[in-house]
Amino acid sequence: MKTFKKEYVLLNVDISTREEAIAFIATKASELDISNDRDKTELDLWDREREYNTAIGDMIAIPHTKSPSINFPVVLIIKPKDIIDWYGENVNLIISFLSPKKNTNNIHLTMLSKISRKLVNEEFKTTLSESNDIDLIYEMIMGALNS
Repeated sequence: MKTFKKEYVLLNVDISTREEAIAFIATKASELDISNDRDKTELDLWDREREYNTAIGDMIAIPHTKSPSINFPVVLIIKPKDIIDWYGENVNLIISFLSPKKNTNNIHLTMLSKISRKLVNEEFKTTLSESNDIDLIYEMIMGALNS
C-alpha cells in the first residue's frame, strides 16, 4: 500500500471545528479503506488529541494516531474551506498521520519526522498552506516523504 496518494489530498473541505475535523479524518479513512473501524479510529485520534494539542502553530494541525483500526500507514492532507479554531489556534492546513498499532519499523515516526523537517522551511510551509493545486501538494509531500 502506498503511504501517500493524490486521493489523500482533500481540498475545500466543509468542516468548521476541530471536532468536525477529527470526525472527517475518521470517516475519510474508513471510506478509503485505510481504517477498518471508523469509530475506533476517531476514538484513537481523540486519545492523542487529549494528550496534547496537535495544532503546531503557523495555522497547521497534525492530528495523528497509531491504532489497531488502521490497515496501513498514510498521510492525509486536509484543507478546510475556512479557518478552524483548534484549541484557540487558527488552522487552515491539517496533516494527519494514521498508522497501524503494530508496525515493525515505526513508519509513523519516520513520516512525521520527514514532514516536520520540511515544515521548518518557510517557503515549503507557505506554498503548502496557500496552494490549492493537488498535483503540487502531492509532489511536495512525496518529496518530503522520499527525502
